[in-house]
Amino acid sequence: MDEPLAVGLVLLAGMFGLAVQAHPNTGPCSASESIGLGIDTAVPLLKAGGGQRCEITATGWGQAFYIGKYLLTILGWAFATLFVAGYTGLVRKNT
Repeated sequence: MDEPLAVGLVLLAGMFGLAVQAHPNTGPCSASESIGLGIDTAVPLLKAGGGQRCEITATGWGQAFYIGKYLLTILGWAFATLFVAGYTGLVRKNT
């Protein structure tokens, strides 16, 4: 549910030069690496490897994006938990 938001956030960071190659720092991330970082952020149990190739810079705006990344990770875990609880029937409506 928050995957498109996370991918959009990382693509936006890449457009402003805030998402750079992790090792070695050779310049901005490609669109596919940015999408991988967004998926790694939003989907807690699926790792596309984008976080190993691409990272957010340590500048002021980069830190704001980094906080947003943490918030999206928390939302990803919350949605995954609610999905599992709903699927297994842990949350039931009493009538």
